[in-house]
Amino acid sequence: MDNFQFDQAEGLRRMLGEPRQRIYTFLSTLPHRNKNHLLFNLAASLSRSGSSVLLMDATCSREGVGGYQPQEHPSATLAQVARNEYEVDDAFYRVPQGFDVVCLAHHPREIESTGSFANWLDLSFESAVVEADVVMIDGLLDKDNEFPLMAMETSALILQVEDTEKSIKDAYMLIKRLAGRFGRMPFGVLVSGSGESRSQAIFRNMAQTAAHYLGIQLYSMGYVPKDDHMARAASLGRSVVDAFPMALSSFAFRRIAGSFSDIGPSQSNVYEMAGA
Repeated sequence: MDNFQFDQAEGLRRMLGEPRQRIYTFLSTLPHRNKNHLLFNLAASLSRSGSSVLLMDATCSREGVGGYQPQEHPSATLAQVARNEYEVDDAFYRVPQGFDVVCLAHHPREIESTGSFANWLDLSFESAVVEADVVMIDGLLDKDNEFPLMAMETSALILQVEDTEKSIKDAYMLIKRLAGRFGRMPFGVLVSGSGESRSQAIFRNMAQTAAHYLGIQLYSMGYVPKDDHMARAASLGRSVVDAFPMALSSFAFRRIAGSFSDIGPSQSNVYEMAGA
């Protein structure tokens, strides 16, 4: 680990290669309010950088990012679209920060277990994301370690972890579940609630443990420092980059958004972790 590199862009390149559309599934061990702050602000930062962004809530719960900004008239869900109750356009709502939000379902019982429904749900998702450059999915593994959408199975997986003992412990358990489900595939890690040196230490320890015990490679997606400006911006119905552009978290989100847009076809200088 002596040649550890805190390289967001290279980690993204290695996970995705050269996709025509970038789809990221975010799995979190943060309290849902903190998780939603991060996802919303990252989507807003990506939108400001020129990407067409779709943020999808696939948690099928009230704790997902779909409820981050309450709507006066709730949109349809993709599950309702899959049942032919609504058109796909009815599932979108545009937020003032310049990106679209879609909810998969409001409750797990809306996701039928039949194969035909799963196919229709996948087709509804494909129709919903067709015009997006970047698709961010707020996701959860179910009790059987399954995702509700095929696209989530093949997307880049990014773990959100914060600088608390519980979050870090839960992240290790989540990595074990992912390893059992997907085998030796790489996962990105986005650390929040710490400065650069502490975030690097958290990532380094997680990466060493995952490589040694599971043969899993983790890649750093960067960090977002603890910053009350995010909550203040949320109370104003705005992103932190828009409301407080000089805040520390604003610099962090711009840096992370820049690394997402810096994905290229290069697969050179692939970093192999010791023990992987």
